[in-house]
Parts: sequence; structure tokens; C-alpha cells
Amino acid sequence: MATATDEVRRDDVKLPDEYTKQERFWMWIKDNIPSFIAVLVIWEGIAWYVAEPALFPRVFPIFHRFYEVTFLRSGETLCVLCVHSYHTAWRIMVGMVIAGFVGIAIGIAMGRIGWFEKFMIPILSMLLPIPALAWSPILVLWFGLGNTTMIFITAFAAALPAISSTWTGVKTINPIWIRAAQSMNAEGMTLFWKVIFPGSLPFILSGIRIGLARAWRAGIAGEMVAASDWGLGYAIFDSREDLDTAFMLVGIAAIALVGFVMEKFIFEKFEKVTVVKWGMMEEVGGQRQ
Repeated sequence: MATATDEVRRDDVKLPDEYTKQERFWMWIKDNIPSFIAVLVIWEGIAWYVAEPALFPRVFPIFHRFYEVTFLRSGETLCVLCVHSYHTAWRIMVGMVIAGFVGIAIGIAMGRIGWFEKFMIPILSMLLPIPALAWSPILVLWFGLGNTTMIFITAFAAALPAISSTWTGVKTINPIWIRAAQSMNAEGMTLFWKVIFPGSLPFILSGIRIGLARAWRAGIAGEMVAASDWGLGYAIFDSREDLDTAFMLVGIAAIALVGFVMEKFIFEKFEKVTVVKWGMMEEVGGQRQ
């Protein structure tokens, strides 16, 4: 028999759509800010113990360096960090778009066409162990330093997880869904758009998310050896000449921040309006008691 306490507990529970914007904002603060504060406190403690600012700067000098490269003019450039971040971000996004289209198309074709799957499996087996950065020397010879080389590196890094995850998603769709759709005369592109693509979308999103992480790693590393002037990887690597450790850490933090923003405000939002809304995946934090 339900008690009054049980009724109160049920009344206190809200669905995600019932929260106000202010409540969602404070929930976001509560869920994310403590992690950042903990990292800063731990870093400050280690820096205080090491007591070597050139190698392990404390938190305040890092924030001061961030202020300098963000709000003060350097030569003809205002917000040096913004310019470096912009060049890195657009290279990676172009590479991700290419990798997304190519990876999803190949993965779907592998999942639906038997002969193409047999043809591609040995090729994937050979390409998967190759680090994207291993292509950089020969790409520099072909295309020189700059954007073309960087886009190829990031696209290669992101495409393979997209192919593998999409292929897995298409192959693991519940056959009952397909038979049910076929019983209602769904064939060809109708079957694809109504059943196969939505059913494999959680795997596709997972592959794109993994591909984006790999693209960031490959892109930053590639900029250290193949970028000609701008980019976070180039800036971090170039800072070693002046032993500017604070700027190196600012650059690393910028990489992490951009990745965090893309995860929270792009992938999670897209998941909410697709696979979460369709009931194919539970929203992050959905099991919270």
C-alpha cells in the first residue's frame, strides 16, 4: 500500500521537460562546475608543492596568461587564442564533415550489401591500426604544410570509427522491425529512412563522437608537425621555444573546453531530439534517484 511519504516523493520527481530554464541552469552548474573546481584545487596543490613556476605554474599565472592571449593585442592580432582556436576548429570540422559523409555511407553499404562488406573488411583491418599522424610525412610531400594536410589527417582519424560503428548499427538492427515494416509494404528507401537509419542512429552517433575525439587528437598532433602558422597544436608546440608553460596549458585547456562545448551543446542536444525522444536511448542522468 502506498504511503503518504511515497506520494510526496513521486510529487517531487520532475520530468526533464518540466524544469524551468533557471532550474536547468543551476542543475548544469551543479553537475559540471564541481569537477572543474576539484581539478583546479588539485593543480594548485601540486604546483605549490613543486614550487617551480617555469615547469609547473600555479593557477593564477595561468589565468593571467589566458587574459593576455585573449583580451590584449599581440602585434596586429587581438585575441591570439581565438585565432588559433578558430583555425584548429574549422580544419577539424571540415574533416569531420568529410569523415561523417564517407564513414556513414560506407558503413551503411557494408551493412546492407554482402559483396561490398566482404570487400571492405580486409581494407578496414589494414587501415585501423595505422595512426592518422603516420600519414603526415608523405602528405607534407604531396600537399606541403597547411590546411589540406591537416584536413586529410583529421578526416582519416574520424572516418574509421564512423565506418565501424555504422556498420555495426546496421547489422544489429532488430530483424523483427524490418519484417514488420516489410509486412506493411515498406521497401527500398522507405525501409531505409523509416527503420534502418533510425535503428542504427545510436551506433552512428557513437561512432561520430569517437571519431571527433580521434580527430581532435590527430589534428592537434598534426598541427605540431604540419601546420604552417596558426592552430592550437602549432601554438603549443611553438611555445616550447620560450618555455612558455602557462600558454601551453592555456592552449590545452582551450582544446578541452571546445571539446566539452561540442559534447554538451551539440551531441547531447542532437541525441535528445532524436534517439532519446524516440525512446531508443536514455538521457544522461535519467537514472538519477
